[in-house]
Amino acid sequence: MPRPEGPLAPPPSLSDADILAAMRQAGGYLDIAPADALALYRLAYAHAAARLARDVPVAAIMTETVTVIDPQADALTAARRMAEAGVSGLPVVDGETVVGVLSVRDLLRHLRLPMDAGVAAVAARLLDPAACLAPTPEADAGRTPVATLMTSPALVIAREASRLEAARRMTERRVNRLPVVDAGRLCGIVSRGDVVRSCRGMGGGCGL
Repeated sequence: MPRPEGPLAPPPSLSDADILAAMRQAGGYLDIAPADALALYRLAYAHAAARLARDVPVAAIMTETVTVIDPQADALTAARRMAEAGVSGLPVVDGETVVGVLSVRDLLRHLRLPMDAGVAAVAARLLDPAACLAPTPEADAGRTPVATLMTSPALVIAREASRLEAARRMTERRVNRLPVVDAGRLCGIVSRGDVVRSCRGMGGGCGL
């Protein structure tokens, strides 16, 4: 087994891919003697360091043009805006400050629609509640303020944060997008799709 030498800096987060890459590089049968375990750790460490060295800031992969909604806007306006923009969630902004996030799931829950329904179903339900076969929501459901439906406070990420950090937060909090802020002001949005596309061809992936 190759035995990399030299001092180690503070350890990065090792992924399964780093361990597997190290095992492939080590080759042959592994008897886990202390020296071999240390050598395997050093190899995995080197792979993790190389992976992190290829990381980029969120600002490099985010979308700068963001469709937003005012907290005082109503649910119907929000549904129409999502449909027009082809998105499933909107940062809710007061001035330039992100005060929440409204997702299509928030609207589906509000209208008592199935969670696998889309934005089009939301808009149809809000425009003509009586025409739907599902339990009819209140007639004025479309006029409900976004502020009462959004998730707040919003989970955001700084533009200088790393792509891996964005992937970690989306995975841990089970969200599909993060508003990106610069000095507290909205400057973009990064989605799971942005992260995955930017990681194509990268050994070990991005953790999504």
